[in-house]
Amino acid sequence: MVEKKTAIITGSGRGIGKETAILLAKMGANVVICSRTQSEIDSVIKEIKEMIIIDDSNHHDDRDDDRLLGIRCDVNISSEVNHLIKSAIAKFKFIDILVNNAGIVFVKKLLDTSEEEWDKTIGTNLKGPFLCTKAVLPFMITNRSGVIINVSSGAGKTGFPELSAYCASKFGMIGLTESLAWEVGNYGIRVMAICPGEVDTKMQEDVDPVYYRNNKHRMLKPKTVAKKILEMIFEDRRYHNGQSIEIR
Repeated sequence: MVEKKTAIITGSGRGIGKETAILLAKMGANVVICSRTQSEIDSVIKEIKEMIIIDDSNHHDDRDDDRLLGIRCDVNISSEVNHLIKSAIAKFKFIDILVNNAGIVFVKKLLDTSEEEWDKTIGTNLKGPFLCTKAVLPFMITNRSGVIINVSSGAGKTGFPELSAYCASKFGMIGLTESLAWEVGNYGIRVMAICPGEVDTKMQEDVDPVYYRNNKHRMLKPKTVAKKILEMIFEDRRYHNGQSIEIR
């Protein structure tokens, strides 16, 4: 039953992660909101709480609040990831779903990309999923069940100019997904990747504001991607271990 599931969504302060967290909360799951920015965490939790109000008097069941946990975390830092997972386990006892969604991008040619920018990109987009996955796997293996969704990109399937670091990290996520699927399939754990095209998010806007304004009407909406993520999590006969699903 969904209401007994616990989900951690990294980068859930906005965009795809936020919409995924909201949809899972609506379904009754325990949801761990994770972001580097406390104000984003607070905003998402407030929005979810407003959605689970029981009646017009604005009174809500205190148990609904117990289904939410907000933790500030930089997924590139192992000590913060360990704190995230320990906090989730302390509150909810189990972790059933992990959505590795946190990501950053620098739009630069390889020659213009600094070592620091490269490290930040790989650190957040690829090391982060490694750290989060490594931390949750022992609990999933003990429970002999679990679903891990890695949010890759269309740029994880095709290389694009001025996105070498980003593409490398997103290609890497697909390799990580396929390898891990082989390793943990016998424990009843499914690992999959989703590869969205351009999505109408703040990150997309920050990359190129002019391009964003001119093209956002044709971009995927974060909620559309979030709905696909939930399909992948719960429709286990349709989506299989190790798959990378493109959505445009």
